[in-house]
Amino acid sequence: MHASPGKRPLGFTLVELLVVIAIIGVLVALLLPAVQAAREAARRSSCANNLRQFGLAAHNFHDTFNTLPYGVLRNQGVAGNPPGFPHPWQLEGRIRPNPGDYPRYALMHQLLPYIEQNSLWQTWDHVFYTSNERDPATPTGVRFGPNAFVKKKVQTLICPSNPNAGLHMSEATNPADFGNFFLTSYYGAAGTRSYPRGFNAGRPTLLDFRDGVFDQNRQYRLAEITDGTSNTLMFGERHYYDPVFDATTGDKIKDWGWVWFGGTADAGLGTSVPINFKLPANWMSSPNPQIVFEDRINAFGSGHPGGAQFTLADGSTRFISQTITPLTFRALGTRGGGEVVPGNF
Repeated sequence: MHASPGKRPLGFTLVELLVVIAIIGVLVALLLPAVQAAREAARRSSCANNLRQFGLAAHNFHDTFNTLPYGVLRNQGVAGNPPGFPHPWQLEGRIRPNPGDYPRYALMHQLLPYIEQNSLWQTWDHVFYTSNERDPATPTGVRFGPNAFVKKKVQTLICPSNPNAGLHMSEATNPADFGNFFLTSYYGAAGTRSYPRGFNAGRPTLLDFRDGVFDQNRQYRLAEITDGTSNTLMFGERHYYDPVFDATTGDKIKDWGWVWFGGTADAGLGTSVPINFKLPANWMSSPNPQIVFEDRINAFGSGHPGGAQFTLADGSTRFISQTITPLTFRALGTRGGGEVVPGNF
C-alpha cells in the first residue's frame, strides 16, 4: 500500500537522526563534568571522614598515655636517638627485656587500636618486629608472604581519590623477594621537613628540624603544641602518582609501605615543600638535584583537584589549597615556631 501524496512517511530522516545524536552528545558532554564532580565530592567526603577518625584516634591515644604517638620508633644509634634512649616503652608499659630487643612502630601502626583495628594490632610482635616480615607458610628467603603484616589492608587508611584506591597495594620492584604490600594515603605532620633521615654533610638533617607534631623516637603532649592546636597540622595526604619520580633508580613512591621504620619520612611529611609538588622532568639539571629529589619525598598531596585534606591538632579537618603561601604552610607544620597563621589559610 502506497503512502498518500502529500503525507510525510513515518520515521526519521538521516538529517533528523544526526541532529538528535548531536544533541545527545552535547547533553552528555555537559552532564559528564557534573557527574565527575559529584563523584569527587563523595570521595573527598570519605577522605575527610578518614582523617577525622585519625584526629580522634590521636586524641584518644593521648588520653590513654598522656602523649601523642611516636612518628617512628626505632633504635637509630647515638646520633639519631633522643637523650636517655633507650627508655621505658609507653606502648608496652615495660622496659625492653633484652638489650637487643627494640620494638619498632610506625605512626599509623600505633593508632590501629583506636580506629577499630585492635585485632590487627594484636598480631604484631611487639618485641621482635622482624618476625612480622615473614609469613610462616612461605618458603625460606621470601620476606613477605601472603599473610604478612605489611600486606594487611586497612580501609580507613585509603583515600578513594588516590591511584589504585580499590586495591591500594604497591608495585614492588622485586616481587619475588618482597611481593606487594599495603600503601597508606595518610601521613603525620613531621614539621618543616621529614627527610633526609641520614646525617649528610652540606645539607639539613632531621636534627635541624624535628619541629612537627610527630617525630622519630620522641613523643609530644598536646600542651607542647604552643602554636595552638587549631593552627598546627597533625595529619595530611600523600599522593602516589608521580611518573618522573618512579622512573628514577632506587626509591619509588609506589614501593613505599605503611609499616616502614627507616626514618620519619616513612610516616611523616614536611611543609617546606608545596602541596602536590611533583618531581619536574628537568630535575637533574637543577642546581641541587638531591634537594629536589628529597622535596618530593617530603611533599603532602592528593588526588583531589587543587589541594589536599588535613587534620589539625584540634581534631578538625580542612581542605588546604595548593596555592597557600609558602610561609603560611610552613608555619602550619611547626608545633611551637611562634609564627602567626592567618585565620583564612
